[in-house]
Amino acid sequence: MKSIAFHSKLHLHTREFHVHTGSVPEKNVLISEVFEKGQFVSSRQLPFHTRDNDNTPSKIKFLKTLASDLHKNMIEEVKMLFYIHQKIQPLKKFLAHFKIGSIFFYRNILSEAIENFEQSIKLNNNFVPAYVRLGKCYIKRGEYGKAVEIYEQGLKIQPDFLDLSNSLGVALTFANDYDNATYVLQETIKKKPDFDEANFNLGVVLFLSTLEGSSDQEKAIVPSRVIRYIKALNELERYQESYWQELFELTLQKISEGNLEEILDNLRDLQLKLITQLKIDVLIESFYLKFMYGGRELDYEELKSYENRFKKLEEERENFADYWNEMGIIHIIQCRHLFLQSVTEFENAVELNKNYLEASNNLELIKNIKKGFLILLRAILR
Repeated sequence: MKSIAFHSKLHLHTREFHVHTGSVPEKNVLISEVFEKGQFVSSRQLPFHTRDNDNTPSKIKFLKTLASDLHKNMIEEVKMLFYIHQKIQPLKKFLAHFKIGSIFFYRNILSEAIENFEQSIKLNNNFVPAYVRLGKCYIKRGEYGKAVEIYEQGLKIQPDFLDLSNSLGVALTFANDYDNATYVLQETIKKKPDFDEANFNLGVVLFLSTLEGSSDQEKAIVPSRVIRYIKALNELERYQESYWQELFELTLQKISEGNLEEILDNLRDLQLKLITQLKIDVLIESFYLKFMYGGRELDYEELKSYENRFKKLEEERENFADYWNEMGIIHIIQCRHLFLQSVTEFENAVELNKNYLEASNNLELIKNIKKGFLILLRAILR
């Protein structure tokens, strides 16, 4: 199968993004990636099914159409993200800023992520999750001192928010403040002894502390706590994806090989990825923002497209309550679309025949519940 490729430059205000979309025939997948100044921003994959030697014109045309649609959708997503960012800037809705900040963070566009998390905190100073994610931004940018400040501010508001204290411990570790990192992580584990990530992070900082005072670092031994908790993390359900499994396996391999420089690099990389991971459903958050602030009504085909993308996730998420909650949101928005369409259709019927009593009654009934339906929807999407 011949490879297929598209490339576009996307100019948004003072920013320039490059979108590359192409096929990987040996894996039967289309990949669309976004870069800014050579830095990876985000990607989407779309699997396809074909035989290796299928180079018929119809198959190539079909794949080109799929790739072109994926390419256009990726461009539209980036453009829509910045459009919504501009639209909500003057709004005093902390949750909207938090949601779009989360997507910017997930897409590795950190300046706008920081701007929106800071605005979310400004609008609701007690909203601790915004402190957690703002700190992640600064850690990802290597500004560990700022991350420490943010986490300490959050802990003043909610001292028992353990994700904050664990994150603070890592930020202090990266800032080479091993004594305070050790204290913070030990206090976190006292409150939650089975906090595997915190136990792993404590093992790392104790190891680094040992190295700091050692005259012969090459003979330093990785503490058993580090190995034990890498293995514990490896067993957790939330880390069963191949990405994490391979990362844990690589770190354990480097430890067994004994090259100190490589061990430290892999431990640091694992800590960074664990602390900056963001478990959000980009699909539902993007859908929410596009529906609420996208500047136009989503048509039925767009709604159906989101529904289909969600349905593909059912097998892996069917045992998670949030999956069914999100599907319910999709369907009630589809109901709204059909509801408003039905209003128009009853109005058309009455306009064509003003004596059509049944249509007049239906129109009157539906108008009476229209306001209540929209109030319900706004309450769900608040």
